[in-house]
Amino acid sequence: MKKSDKQLLVEGLKAKIEKANAIFLADYKGCTFPELTAIRSAIKSTGNDFRVVKNRLLKLALNANNITQLDADLKEQTTCTIVFGEPTEVAKLLKKFSKDFKRFEIRSGYFEGQRLSKDDVIALADLPSREELLGRMLGSINAPVRNFVSLLANVPRSLLNVLNAIKDKKN
Repeated sequence: MKKSDKQLLVEGLKAKIEKANAIFLADYKGCTFPELTAIRSAIKSTGNDFRVVKNRLLKLALNANNITQLDADLKEQTTCTIVFGEPTEVAKLLKKFSKDFKRFEIRSGYFEGQRLSKDDVIALADLPSREELLGRMLGSINAPVRNFVSLLANVPRSLLNVLNAIKDKKN
């Protein structure tokens, strides 16, 4: 690549990283082209970015955004996944691909100003989705109200049962 092309690439990465919610790094050493294409298309279909970038260029873009925690992880062959949406969704995809393709291995991540280890990224992938958590919370909020309404409905029903029992006894 020409120096001007490298500068454009670093500027583009810098702009994307600035807007990112999370960044995940992975080792793809030994992966085949179809495997990388499958990973790339799955991640890009979610509206996120998946790239194979030279470590030096990625380091420049990260450091331009004051992200130095990932410098030690930029070794050998590295893929960079830049997440613009929900990080758990992409972490789930990366975890799935690391199981499907033995040579694809999650290395680390960056989320909310913190470096994530491989285990942290996998733990993030194991979290339920945002929608599922909101559904659980709504169910927890509704449960006391539902129980109270059921209790209030049982009082007249019990009274009616008692009155019916008295009526049957008199007949």
